[in-house]
Amino acid sequence: MVNKLPLTDKEERIQCFIYGYIDDNGYSPTRQEVADKFKITCQAADYFINQLVAKGRFKLSAKRWRNIAIK
Repeated sequence: MVNKLPLTDKEERIQCFIYGYIDDNGYSPTRQEVADKFKITCQAADYFINQLVAKGRFKLSAKRWRNIAIK
């Protein structure tokens, strides 16, 4: 198994939100939904999502609106 890099507190909270959202709805949240939940900009939400992808927690599916997938 690949070693996953540690998360910051904010990344951990966003990861938990995304897991819960997928569990509740069957699909991932949009960047806007992440931004609204954490009162950050869409650009900041995109940054945190990309950090979670880089740290091996999620993968992104190309050409999909709700493209965050559990790795």
